[in-house]
Amino acid sequence: MFDIRERCPSCGLKFARMEGHWLGAVAVNTVVSAAVVLGTVVAAMLIWGTDVSGVLLAALALPVGVATPVLFDPVSRTLWTAIDALMRPPQPSDFD
Repeated sequence: MFDIRERCPSCGLKFARMEGHWLGAVAVNTVVSAAVVLGTVVAAMLIWGTDVSGVLLAALALPVGVATPVLFDPVSRTLWTAIDALMRPPQPSDFD
C-alpha cells in the first residue's frame, strides 16, 4: 500500500527528483488530515451541541485521525508530485 514506483511507467519521470522530495507530501497530508479531524469535531458539536461529551468527541475524532493520513497518503503523494512538476518543470536529466 505504501510502495511507490521510482519512475512513471508512461514517461519515465523520476518521482523523487531531489532528497527530501516527499516532505511536501507529508505536509499536505498533515494539513488535510488536521482539517478533516477538525471538521469532524465541528460537525459533532453542530449536531449534538457544545455540551457534547469529550468521550464522544474522542470516539469520533480518533478513528478519523488515524485513518485519514493512511488513506490520503497516495493522494497526497500524487498531488505533491504534480505541484512539484508545476513549480520545477522536469528537465531532461529527470528522465534518465
